[in-house]
Amino acid sequence: MHLKVQRLPQLNPNTPLTLRQREVLQWVGDGKTMLDIATIMDLTPATVAKHLKMARDALNVETTAQAVLKLSMLNQMFIMDL
Repeated sequence: MHLKVQRLPQLNPNTPLTLRQREVLQWVGDGKTMLDIATIMDLTPATVAKHLKMARDALNVETTAQAVLKLSMLNQMFIMDL
């Protein structure tokens, strides 16, 4: 495993992702653009950007790509909340 990936901090249980933050990251992981995501989720692009920023902050990463990778490595992608 790449050293930078190994150094990613673990998800803090005190700052879990919201359902919307996880959903936005899942769409990014599917290759959707911010405009695509806004259309799919019936949100404004600014709201999508805010969800992405808050998700990056919660995951303690700098980029959205890192957030998607970290969420995937933690097996938190595509989990259905009941």
